[in-house]
Amino acid sequence: MTPYYNHAGITIYHGDCRDILPHLEPVDLVLTDPPYGINVGNNQSGKETRSGLMVKGKYASYEDTPENYRLIIVPAITEALGKAKRGVVFGFPPNIFFLPPPSVIGGLFVPAGCGRNSWGWTNFMPVLFYGCAPNLDKGAKPTAIRTTDSGEKSDHPTPKPLKWLTWLVSLASTLPDTILDPFMGSGTTLVAAKHLGRKAIGIEIEEKYCEMAAKRLAQEVLPL
Repeated sequence: MTPYYNHAGITIYHGDCRDILPHLEPVDLVLTDPPYGINVGNNQSGKETRSGLMVKGKYASYEDTPENYRLIIVPAITEALGKAKRGVVFGFPPNIFFLPPPSVIGGLFVPAGCGRNSWGWTNFMPVLFYGCAPNLDKGAKPTAIRTTDSGEKSDHPTPKPLKWLTWLVSLASTLPDTILDPFMGSGTTLVAAKHLGRKAIGIEIEEKYCEMAAKRLAQEVLPL
């Protein structure tokens, strides 16, 4: 496999993760924000909210249907988790229940709302944790936080705030861990990994998102 981007311990592969995953070595952590199977871009869940957590528009070519979620996303995540010591996966009801049973369910409380549902505003973004936290013997940390951060404006329909991924990378990994994101999107997981000195591998089927992620990583300057 030829990487789309490879620099300073951060690697991007352009392609279907189902084709690429079998060729990868085991990793320490899978951390990913996959499509949710909620028809993003076709209903209220895909509309922009006051917090900007979900942006109008569809994925470049993928149809975010419940059927595709069960047939494509869930098997890919299951295979990726099989390569890792630990896993952290964003989800969204009701399709979150098709994923492998997690060890713990945590998440993010979003007061401003992150989409609409049949009862009103959705204010909690579930995060599924697999395995056991590193260095748990040195003290337990929260698996849910309150946040008012907004995602970076981009052409990706569901960008997540960098602070969210930085929190999760810090919680679920240590140096010199390698992190795998099989649904990389605009590359926020990889940017957070770079900030914290981790190695990371991202896989993305859409070249426009690979280009977006590569540009973000190339422009990043680590703090002193």
